[in-house]
Amino acid sequence: MLKNFPKLSIAIYMMVILSFVAYMLGYRLDGLSAARANAFVPKNSVLLDEVKFSWGGVYIFDSSEKPVTAISIKKYGLLWSSNTSVWHYNYDDPIKTIGSISLNNAREKATVISVLVNDSNISYIEAGPEGNRINKQTQSREPITLSWDEAVQVDRLSPKAFDKNGKLLYEYRYKETNFIRHEDLRWYPVTDI
Repeated sequence: MLKNFPKLSIAIYMMVILSFVAYMLGYRLDGLSAARANAFVPKNSVLLDEVKFSWGGVYIFDSSEKPVTAISIKKYGLLWSSNTSVWHYNYDDPIKTIGSISLNNAREKATVISVLVNDSNISYIEAGPEGNRINKQTQSREPITLSWDEAVQVDRLSPKAFDKNGKLLYEYRYKETNFIRHEDLRWYPVTDI
């Protein structure tokens, strides 16, 4: 027994060191913990919604600074890592985009968009690529999250907001100008022509 003691203590010591290094590099035992360890997710952030995929998950947070979406991917069997995040401008619009991603890795593909609706006239949100559009009923102050198992550029989802009679009220798009700025991708009211 005493002959194996040095080997056992060295093995335990190495496991502790490896665990510490993995922790410092952001590896965690579940997707949410990995997302919270992402350097770009504010520490005071609140989880609003999550979407699980076979390869990992997408976590949508809000904070006093800005809404942030973090992607956590399963790595090395039990470990998760989150190295990708996307933030949105913190507008006070009737429809607020709180999260979106388009992921197109070799093994991981996903598109997610999540909004908060603060307009009681809006009944449902519709978005998606042609032939794979999804619509969801709105609930006041509850996140509405739509997701696909394919990579689609978020502005190509053509998200739209409708009233209970099917009348188009808002579109998610860039401002109609001669140049494109990222901060102009937001929900615009549709005016009758």
